[in-house]
Amino acid sequence: MSPTKLLLGLTLATTACTDMDEPQLAVIESQVAVSNYVSSTCSTSVVVGLSRQIAEEIGCMTPDSLVELTPGRNVSFSSNAVLPYMSAKAKTALLKVAQTKNLQINSGFRSVVQQYLLYRWHQQGRCGITAAARPGNSNHESGRALDISNYSAVKTAMRNQGWSASVPGDPVHFDFLGSPDIRGRDVKAFQRLWNRNNPGDRISEDGSYGPQTESRLRQAPATGFEVGATCTPRAAGASVVMIEGPDRVAPNTRAHYSLTVTNYSNMDWPASTKLVVAGGNSSELFDEASWESTTVLGEIGSEIGAGAMGIIEIDVATPDVTEETPLFTQFELVDGTDNFGTINVALTVTPDGDEDTSADAKDQHDPGAEVTGGCNAGGGGPSGLALLMPALALLRRRRRA
Repeated sequence: MSPTKLLLGLTLATTACTDMDEPQLAVIESQVAVSNYVSSTCSTSVVVGLSRQIAEEIGCMTPDSLVELTPGRNVSFSSNAVLPYMSAKAKTALLKVAQTKNLQINSGFRSVVQQYLLYRWHQQGRCGITAAARPGNSNHESGRALDISNYSAVKTAMRNQGWSASVPGDPVHFDFLGSPDIRGRDVKAFQRLWNRNNPGDRISEDGSYGPQTESRLRQAPATGFEVGATCTPRAAGASVVMIEGPDRVAPNTRAHYSLTVTNYSNMDWPASTKLVVAGGNSSELFDEASWESTTVLGEIGSEIGAGAMGIIEIDVATPDVTEETPLFTQFELVDGTDNFGTINVALTVTPDGDEDTSADAKDQHDPGAEVTGGCNAGGGGPSGLALLMPALALLRRRRRA
């Protein structure tokens, strides 16, 4: 399959600080393995496909313990790493707050694979992570935790709906204590997914994060397994399974994003399909140099067939701001009167840039959290990029049945 491209010039964040003990498994099932991102990025958006499968599997295991939150009226995300899942009760309470308050969510449910990357980045002193809990232990794996950037404006409303804001030194953090803490279920969900897709290499489905689970997690495809959750049919449309690009961007800067999208429908998306801003409103991410207009980004340029995976390259531009400003835009894939689904793009504009900084952090109060790192980031060595590019080339040619 030819890769779908809107813009060229992909830039991958790399570091000279590599993990020499980390097995670099370049390709699993012609996809990029999770292990390739231990030293080549700073956003867990590269594993959103696998993370979504884990969240959906939890929903199969225990209905209502994790349901999807759709961004929309008064609910937006501050980076592409934010997974739109939480417990059903927490979601109901949050939407009541959103009836009158704008909510800018920095972090919600975090899968064990995201936590694995954050923990490894922290151990290497990468991505600005000052503390990270061991996989399986983060409060954000509980299904009832949120970080909200505009916390001061919503704190009272959140408390009135049962959200607790009692973590010392972490004012952005809220917990919905009316829902159970499901830490460990993401580990078990991953174990079930691995066994379903690797019947000849089964591991224990005990929800305990140990060497066997970590070994398989490193080998797992970042965009997700061939067979995901099976309790409910997958909704037709567009599913973003990987986003490569920064969580945080400086003002007055162009940022590049590579979006890997799966066409879960029975219709091909023709090359003339356009990315347009949902609702017809102008986007604050408008890039005059590459967009057709403030509401239309452009054509995807190559067909993405039914059941196929393609890559859409886009550039965005950030406004001139003097304080941290989360920006969120929802795009629609449109060809004439056909609407093939939506794609969300989110980032935070920061005065200092911080492009090599993860949007996920603040685990210092969690069980098993470590607050010291290894070697310092800052170099731009080629090792991560050299390992990643062959796998990306195979991913771009791969089709899903």
